[in-house]
Amino acid sequence: MLFKDVVGHSDLKEHLIESVSRGRISHAQLFLGKEGGGNFQMALAYAQYVNCSSPVENDSCGKCSSCVKYNNLQHPDLNFFYPTATSSFVKEKPSSKKLTKVWIDFVKENEYFNLSSWGDFMGIENKQAILNKEDSLDIIKSFSLKNFEAKYKVNIIWWPEKMNIDCSNKILKILEEPNPNSLFLLVGHNTDELLATIISRVQLIKVGDLSDTDIEKGLISKEGVPVDLAESLAKMSNGSFFEAIQLLKNPDGDEYFIGIFQTWMRLCYTVDFLKLNKLVDEIAKKDFGREKQKKFLEYGMRIFRECIIYNYASKDLNRLHHKESVFNGKFAQFIHGGNILELIEIFEHTHSGIVRNANPKIAFMNLSLKVCNFLKYKV
Repeated sequence: MLFKDVVGHSDLKEHLIESVSRGRISHAQLFLGKEGGGNFQMALAYAQYVNCSSPVENDSCGKCSSCVKYNNLQHPDLNFFYPTATSSFVKEKPSSKKLTKVWIDFVKENEYFNLSSWGDFMGIENKQAILNKEDSLDIIKSFSLKNFEAKYKVNIIWWPEKMNIDCSNKILKILEEPNPNSLFLLVGHNTDELLATIISRVQLIKVGDLSDTDIEKGLISKEGVPVDLAESLAKMSNGSFFEAIQLLKNPDGDEYFIGIFQTWMRLCYTVDFLKLNKLVDEIAKKDFGREKQKKFLEYGMRIFRECIIYNYASKDLNRLHHKESVFNGKFAQFIHGGNILELIEIFEHTHSGIVRNANPKIAFMNLSLKVCNFLKYKV
């Protein structure tokens, strides 16, 4: 991938190019940013630039042997590691190496993506995808081999937060004592979920949220979206180009969440325990899945944020589609300075619980009972 193909982040591109020109290439780097905001794409473009044999002023040449192989995601000195789980592709002991072809097909079909879309592509249903001991052994093995042809052997680890303890501990020595001419590029989203010993061994590269203008330009240039529509999608995408693409493909996608969320909040306000129990059963069902449960909680926190903006700033700043806007106008009165911190805290606590395989029935019922109280708070 060329730098010019990565949406936005012009300042970061300049910084990375300058660091290479000055020979300041850290052996281990963490590209930290919002999921779907371009940190994976930036890491891949950086790796291609570092190994390009004839770089131009602001980018890789795109024509040399190394660039051609990078564009095809099949360079012998480029390795990807990512969360996996058992699926129709691999029945037991899943690992990144066993899903290489599936991964390459996925990345080629989806220039921007997130963990949920990767899970759907693998067909893992409600299982949690992780980086496991098998992956750590493959990482160690890859660095024990000499470079085939590139100046730098590159290992890109996507979602390092999903490394289990065995995997995390086994790669610490490599991070501390790397082989010469090797690069370790982690693509992460939340340092709170990474071991402190890993964070201390990497150089942090912060990939900020995309601006609305950058997302607009990306939609126009990559998808041929009309200017007015691009502007509207950018406002609702919350700094993620992936979200903008999803809204373009399925503009009513969040209607699934808004319907359930609206019903849920109404039942919490009326304290209808019988119907709440039935709704929680639906949310906790196997086919809803943990990834969708996490997204649902994130969606709720976004709506709370929009309510606060509506109440204390200006409704013109809200990033909502029509149905959300109608709901927000009625619901915002119940979300205010007297309860917003408690609501966000309990939603984040529940989200962390779901990530850690908490029982979703218990987690969502506990959340619902607390929301019943919080919605009664007065300003």
